[in-house]
Amino acid sequence: MKLRHLNAFAMTSAIVVLTGCGSDSTAPQSPLVGSYTAFQWVTTGGSGQTNQLSIGSTLHISLNADGSTSGHMHLAASNGGPPADLDFDMVGTWHEENNVVDFTQAADTFLRDMAFTVQPIATGVVDLVGDQVFSGTRVQLTLRHGG
Repeated sequence: MKLRHLNAFAMTSAIVVLTGCGSDSTAPQSPLVGSYTAFQWVTTGGSGQTNQLSIGSTLHISLNADGSTSGHMHLAASNGGPPADLDFDMVGTWHEENNVVDFTQAADTFLRDMAFTVQPIATGVVDLVGDQVFSGTRVQLTLRHGG
């Protein structure tokens, strides 16, 4: 009888130990997790400088704790590029290393080819700043979280 109780106790203990070996819910969450909005977005090319936000372009992207992203980019037509408004789904992933954030997404936009530097602005406010040239057009984009 004692052996049967001992086996039941051992089996129950093993189940508790195995189910308890998941991810650590007490692990600190990255301070980068959250929703970001384009705060500054300027393109400079052969047709001059364009404030993308002023002409109606928008970008909202959420960086989730599991490394996934979601959101939406609307690129307003201006000066022939693009010839019509374009919309993109920001579903994908993000990764941060050495204060640089990279995005991987199915949507074929400059975002997945641009490295963003993490810049803390104030308590609870973080900017992701990208500045890169693509096919002769300089893209300067600041994404703000908080504030």
